[in-house]
Amino acid sequence: MSPRRLVERNVRPARATESYDYEGVEGYGDEPVGDSEDDGVDHGVAHGSDAGVNEQDGEAESHGGSAEGEDPEEYIATVSFGALKKAQGAIARKRKRGSDTNAEQEEKLDALRSRLRQMKQAKLRENATQPTERPSKKSRPVTVATTATTQDMDSDSDSAPSEVGGSKSRTSKHAPVSKSSRFQVTRKRVVVDVPKRVARDPRFDAFNQNTSDPGNVLKAYSFLRDYQEDEIAELKAAVKQAKTEDDRETLKRKLISMQNRIKTDDAKEREQNVLRQHRKEEKERVDQGKKPFFLKRKEVKDRALVEKFKGMKGKDRDKLVERRRRKDDQREKKKMPEARRFGD
Repeated sequence: MSPRRLVERNVRPARATESYDYEGVEGYGDEPVGDSEDDGVDHGVAHGSDAGVNEQDGEAESHGGSAEGEDPEEYIATVSFGALKKAQGAIARKRKRGSDTNAEQEEKLDALRSRLRQMKQAKLRENATQPTERPSKKSRPVTVATTATTQDMDSDSDSAPSEVGGSKSRTSKHAPVSKSSRFQVTRKRVVVDVPKRVARDPRFDAFNQNTSDPGNVLKAYSFLRDYQEDEIAELKAAVKQAKTEDDRETLKRKLISMQNRIKTDDAKEREQNVLRQHRKEEKERVDQGKKPFFLKRKEVKDRALVEKFKGMKGKDRDKLVERRRRKDDQREKKKMPEARRFGD
């Protein structure tokens, strides 16, 4: 068979039950390449004819027999790519089984690899010399098919990626992802690690005050009472100088709001004083062996009200008592049932 017919011959994918013909490759008839009992492939083809060889393979066999004694590299240069691919597949299966190889087989394998490498380099040079054109819609499937064929050729070869060209994808799914070198590396470098300075406000620092006691907070901000009293005095003067009724009403509402806020703070302070005094007395009683007594909320309010009356003048005390009496009367009237009218 001529070399041209060998190149144009279709190559079918290998099956487990198919036998391969290596008559076109020198040296494969001398000794077996692999174990024929394991994979069902006849690797021990002799120099003569075999029972599974067809007429075309017989012609390749006669051509291979006549080439005995020549240099393997010179002869393999004329072998078709299909035959080389078959032989390479058989060699790969043999390598997976872990069988031993001698020097002659290694020489043949090197010749096959060099031949495949030369064919790939020639194909790459042809692709590089061709002008780059924008692929049309019709030519895109052809490009994909060509790329797939090139990837198959790369996967079948035993050469390293550096021999053929750099691969864009990872060699294995377990390999680490490579970062692109297009991103600029930051110029900032940390030479000495310096602890970060945190600003501290002594008013809210736990080292300087005990926040569990509200009295400590009131003492720390007692200067605000002076500001509030000055502001109340300014509001009273502004109410007298107001020109319109709306401005006067607005200023009065602000004045009353501030006065009520101060009264509320004073009432809370009196209750805290009552609790402090009671805790102090109970602590002395507990030291004497008595049980502690805890005041209820109503009792705290009553004692705070008594303290309020003690600090007031006689006239102010009478006004407060009268106001509370009217308030209690209104509460009692709401609780009384309405009068019923009966007919004559």
